[in-house]
Amino acid sequence: MSYQTHAYDKPNDDGFPADPVVVIVATGTHDVSRLINLLVGANPTSEQRSLGKQVLRQVRQHNAGRSALRLLAEHGGPDLLESAAAS
Repeated sequence: MSYQTHAYDKPNDDGFPADPVVVIVATGTHDVSRLINLLVGANPTSEQRSLGKQVLRQVRQHNAGRSALRLLAEHGGPDLLESAAAS
């Protein structure tokens, strides 16, 4: 799998401790499709739904991202390209 994660603390000016930040980088068609499926899979929370929609919009803008979404559908996941055409 081609995932990278980075975590760091982001200082803020509101008098509270630093905010944690986590960056997940998924590289390649298979890993992007798995990440999207994780975010929009069965019974997502409202936060997952919101994040999933944002990432999905960004992925759909790129040819390789569309390839990842097709791969997801071909392997039993939701057809997220079809749902974009319907909306």
